[in-house]
Amino acid sequence: MNVKYYITLILMTLSLIVYGQNKTVSGTVTDEIGEPLIGVNVVYGPGLGVVTDIDGAYSLTLPQGEYELSVSYVGFEPQSKKITVSGKNLFIDFRLKTITLSEVEVVGDVAKTRETPIAFSNISPVQIEEQLAAQDIPLILNATPGVYATASGGGDGDARINIRGFNQRNVAVMLDGIPVNDMENGWVYWSNWFGLDAVMRYTQVQRGLGASKLAIPSVGGTINIATKGIDNKKGISLKQEVGSDGYLRSTLGLTTGRLANGWGVTFAGSYKRGDGWVDQTWTEGWFYFLRVDKEIGNHLLSVTAMGAPQEHGQRSYKKYIATFDTDYALESGMTQEFINNLKNNGLPVNRGLRYNPNWGYLSRAYITDTDTIFPGSEPTSTANNFYHKPMFSLRDFWSVSEKLYISNILYLSLGNGGGQSFSTTPGNDTVTWQQDLQKQYNANLNLIPPYFNSTNVSSNVMRNAMNNHFWLGLLSTFDYSLSKSVSISGGLDLRTYKGEHYREVADLFGGNYFLDDGNQNENNDTTKKYVGDKIGYHNDALVRWGGVFAQIEYMRGNLTTFLNLTGSMSGYKRVDYFLPYPAGESSNETPWKYIPGFTVKAGANYNLSESMNVFMNLGFISKAQRFNNVYDRSNTLFRDIKNEQVRAIELGYSYFQPRFTLNVNTYYTSWLNKPADRAMSVSIDGEFYSVNINDMNARHMGVEMEFAWKILDNLTFESLLSLGDWIWTSADTARIYDDNGQQIDVRPFDARGLYVGDAAQFQNRESLRWEIIRGLYTSGSFTWFGKHYAEFNPLDYDPVNNPGSFDENGDPKQSWKIPAYYVVDVHAGYSWWIKKVGFQVRGSIINLLDSKFITDAQNNDPYLTHSSGFDANSAGVFMGMGRRFNLSLRISL
Repeated sequence: MNVKYYITLILMTLSLIVYGQNKTVSGTVTDEIGEPLIGVNVVYGPGLGVVTDIDGAYSLTLPQGEYELSVSYVGFEPQSKKITVSGKNLFIDFRLKTITLSEVEVVGDVAKTRETPIAFSNISPVQIEEQLAAQDIPLILNATPGVYATASGGGDGDARINIRGFNQRNVAVMLDGIPVNDMENGWVYWSNWFGLDAVMRYTQVQRGLGASKLAIPSVGGTINIATKGIDNKKGISLKQEVGSDGYLRSTLGLTTGRLANGWGVTFAGSYKRGDGWVDQTWTEGWFYFLRVDKEIGNHLLSVTAMGAPQEHGQRSYKKYIATFDTDYALESGMTQEFINNLKNNGLPVNRGLRYNPNWGYLSRAYITDTDTIFPGSEPTSTANNFYHKPMFSLRDFWSVSEKLYISNILYLSLGNGGGQSFSTTPGNDTVTWQQDLQKQYNANLNLIPPYFNSTNVSSNVMRNAMNNHFWLGLLSTFDYSLSKSVSISGGLDLRTYKGEHYREVADLFGGNYFLDDGNQNENNDTTKKYVGDKIGYHNDALVRWGGVFAQIEYMRGNLTTFLNLTGSMSGYKRVDYFLPYPAGESSNETPWKYIPGFTVKAGANYNLSESMNVFMNLGFISKAQRFNNVYDRSNTLFRDIKNEQVRAIELGYSYFQPRFTLNVNTYYTSWLNKPADRAMSVSIDGEFYSVNINDMNARHMGVEMEFAWKILDNLTFESLLSLGDWIWTSADTARIYDDNGQQIDVRPFDARGLYVGDAAQFQNRESLRWEIIRGLYTSGSFTWFGKHYAEFNPLDYDPVNNPGSFDENGDPKQSWKIPAYYVVDVHAGYSWWIKKVGFQVRGSIINLLDSKFITDAQNNDPYLTHSSGFDANSAGVFMGMGRRFNLSLRISL
């Protein structure tokens, strides 16, 4: 028995030694856009291997030695990597290429690592799921270099985003290859895109000119969003969220994947409500998404319908810093003397960061035969946004052969809604410092002495500013491989748009009717307006867009190059129903004004080795002015219209290792003829002229860096740094001409050396994610913004009419520099399966330290008139939101 005992002990010791020499080889398998692939075979010998799980992850335990890992998956090119297992665990990732081009590649213009010569960052669906936490979509993009996104006034869906110092008018947003920037002004209203996170396949931020073939306004960058479809895995999910300030959201998702008969259905629906962190920024909204795919031979047909009807309260205008917090105002540079001046002028101070002036208390009367009865007062918001923008698309993706692919997309967008406000902002109640709605209401009811309002005419009403639109577009694209090395692509981009703009009476506020023009006789019935009647203005903006594009791409060995050419024609026409119009006509119409534009861009990527690559791109854009810089409100064509011109060059370097990734790039962008944010009107000899001030130029340059280090298999550190140097370079004289081409006035301006405002030029983010055990994770991030200057109008720097804008040396004074700030966010979650049912619990705390900071500022804000200058006293601001939380539970089948 002793011999058997020792033999057993020796065998156990040897097995432990051998086991101790085993190492773990693990990693993930994704497609070219970083989406995890499920069920991929990862083998290291005949009959030996594993398949990837729901996260695209695999793990092998192997003895020390040399192996060849082979990965194969239907529809993708197989890959093999030789590895040596020795003294440490290995982490090996695979990124598979499709055998044939997909719709996403042809239409979505997705950038690919080590191929596409641009700077870009991918935001995975997992990252969105873990970190979005009920925020607007742009806010999570602060995790990418060069991005500055804020919640603006704090209303749900009111976020804005800048990339490399360019606001979102100059950032192209693409949804499944369809451009969604407003056709008139280029803006993106994120409240219309609530719920997209429920169906996102991927989100990619392309900085600079981007990879899109279309003639789109990608000066600062492109945000490329793709939704789920037939290629995604089958599943059903139900998610419930609970958050700060009464936030609730319920979401249902369904994806059938590819069914046996070639059909595929993706559906999602969501409902949200909340009170808002800022006072009276309540929100309520729905989201629906339905996509039906059908494979017919070599065709993939898709029909999509989506929309997000919503309504929410807003904080519309910036206020002095002291309005929110006097201590913070003093720390930021505001003087005590100025704060005292605000108090002496009857303005609110120290009302707290949640303060919103756009509401008040109101008790609406109901009248009996003998009395007028007022029930209890209710908080009433006076700045509300309501909108519904359903979008429909019909797609045909045709794989003609292994070399030729053709895509046609017909899409329709129907917008209806607007914003609500008072015709004249009511005064404040000096007790609550909210709008004194009751006083205005009682005056309309003739309940305030001396009772002169016997006809109950409303001197002030709630009005809706309506902005409806009809937008129809056709996007046709082809991609053809001339050889293994050369491919060409091109197509058409056609759009027609009608924007309908008017104000209407929404609430008479106790009165019987409203006089649209108080100077007219109130007995003239044509001036009496009732609920639903149009007031103020009523006009249509008509836009036609035609674009052609062509691209040639060369790929051989380690080199990839491309040349892209686009041409476009923008047509503008304005129809006004309130201006005087010719006899027999019902409106005052302008002729069509057509403005051509074009783009030339090229780039090259060279893979120095399996771990390093460099790239360069450069381009030139001649971009038509937006609608409001072509026709003014009197239907007069602007003088001296010139295209915006953008010249850009970018260089980049990337380094890849299984546990370490580094991307560094530098850019230089010159922007000529930048349009003023507000139209400029000048009066000369009693005549008013709307003018474009040309030769307003800016230069944006900077360096961006991001890296990721997988310290351990379950511990990842990520960092990014963005250092910008964005300045105005203009010093010229604006020349104004009459209809005969004669110069009638000159307006000098000098903005040389002034830093571009409206976005932080410095950005740093550090984050750490630790998967404690399989399925259980925690993560945290530190995000810092600096070198942020208040927005300003360069035309204010007029040495003749505004000499106070210059210092004693004659140099223009810098706009006020906003204090740098940082935000700490934390996230945690746990996922597990019970048989075939998956559960995910997640939690997030945004602004963990409850930091105070300013996100947006306007120098010499036109709505704040108690100071003008270049310091904290002169700035109107939006304060950042304080600590918030979000909890969610997802159940998946």
